[in-house]
Amino acid sequence: MKIRLLRDFNRATDFLNSNFSAPTHWPEWNLLVSRYFKTDFYYYGAYEKDDLIGICPIHKVKKGFLSCLYSGQFHYIPYGGWIFSHKRFMADKDVRLDKLAASYSFTLPMIEEFNVTYSIENKRTMKTLIIDLYNSLDSIWEDDIDSKRRNMIRKAEKNGLVVQAKADQVAHFYAFYKEANLRNNLPNLPEDFFHELIGTTHNIQFDMLWAKKDDEPLGIALVARDKSYAFYWLGVRIEHKPNLGQGELLQWEAIKKNKDYGCRYYDLCYIEKERLPHIYEFKKGFSSTEADIALLSKKSFSYRVANKISKWT
Repeated sequence: MKIRLLRDFNRATDFLNSNFSAPTHWPEWNLLVSRYFKTDFYYYGAYEKDDLIGICPIHKVKKGFLSCLYSGQFHYIPYGGWIFSHKRFMADKDVRLDKLAASYSFTLPMIEEFNVTYSIENKRTMKTLIIDLYNSLDSIWEDDIDSKRRNMIRKAEKNGLVVQAKADQVAHFYAFYKEANLRNNLPNLPEDFFHELIGTTHNIQFDMLWAKKDDEPLGIALVARDKSYAFYWLGVRIEHKPNLGQGELLQWEAIKKNKDYGCRYYDLCYIEKERLPHIYEFKKGFSSTEADIALLSKKSFSYRVANKISKWT
């Protein structure tokens, strides 16, 4: 297997169309991030002879004479790492860095469909929760969703809450999103970015789900999907609104919609039990199936030396 830079985005699209895929890996989303945030975007391509058997999205950022390569957890793209067409093992030595470069990768959840396992060198892990949408809705309701969340969904329905898909209300969403980020001291993506991402991508789709009571919004969930995989990307809790089960109802509607779309998995997109215990407990109520996410970092010797020198000067 040989690893080479791949800048033929049509070939990457053909690869994703032919294999189990994820929204984060299509050129459309990555090229938009590259344009807005001034990165050099390309893929690492894995080849057997001339056959492309794997891809990994890379955003290269120059910091003076140093380079940092990012794959996943980059300007709200949650996942990076490899997708292969058949089972492969990736070791640190498989990808060589330039002399003055470092790489940081947050992989896709390590499920069998992405066809990759990683070496344990320099690897830490985070976790997410996934729901197998090939199971029946009755099975998901009884086996995945715990009794507390089921009761909150019933409470929401009893209180007259409805969920509406309103992808054309980006400006309205953005006002709530910006307010929530300000409240939580988080950075914002630009509003135009959302208009372009939601309005122009073809291989990735977004559901903007609004939980409402008497036409008043109580919460919003933005869910990303492609032909294979869906995940809960962004959520907004609207301030000073009562908890009538809107969060639970949004997740249940997202599960049902993405099952109807034919996605294999719905991913609740990261859990952090110690740092964010309340969010962990909420998400844990929808699935007990945890999947690891590898955090891979690698720094060339020259990068380490040069980086230390730059800090001293």
